[in-house]
Amino acid sequence: MNGMKIISKDEFITDKASTCCFTGHRRRDLPFGGDTSKQGVRNLISTIHLLCREAYSRGIRTFITGMAEGADMICGSVIMDIIGSGECPGTRLVCALPYEGHIREIKLPRDRYVYSLLMQAASAVVVTGDIGDSGRYRERNRFMVENSSALIAVYKEKQRGSGTLQTINMAKRSGLDIHIIDLDKNPQFYCG
Repeated sequence: MNGMKIISKDEFITDKASTCCFTGHRRRDLPFGGDTSKQGVRNLISTIHLLCREAYSRGIRTFITGMAEGADMICGSVIMDIIGSGECPGTRLVCALPYEGHIREIKLPRDRYVYSLLMQAASAVVVTGDIGDSGRYRERNRFMVENSSALIAVYKEKQRGSGTLQTINMAKRSGLDIHIIDLDKNPQFYCG
């Protein structure tokens, strides 16, 4: 991990004004299950990339991903690509894990590989709770919102509540600058 050790949320320090976090649905709720071979998913990735570059132009330098499979890892991959390209100097990726060993939730081999790449690219890996904590995902989401001034969300209306909606609502209450990619209102994400 570039020499970076895993730290607790209490050890993490960032300039909140220059930090943005991500939230979004798991793979099953993304267009085409997040299959990057589909044009719609590539359109979604391009939209995320554009929003990240716009955030950079507003002074955002640190991006926090919650590392769940799906939108979190896609957003983290966009930041990893931006860092690798050198197009936005000073960009940092932070991985926020709900508990140590969180990778066990990542089932697909390709996702596990991307997860490990994101961990290596991160300037910080923050563990926000323990595996036995019932509110471990909510605590991770709270950590991300409390340490950010902006939020980029990949959102779709769902019958039941979601961690994504929970995080958006936390961000609204905290006054973050919120940018929502609404999957329901953008047919370009569903073209094959």
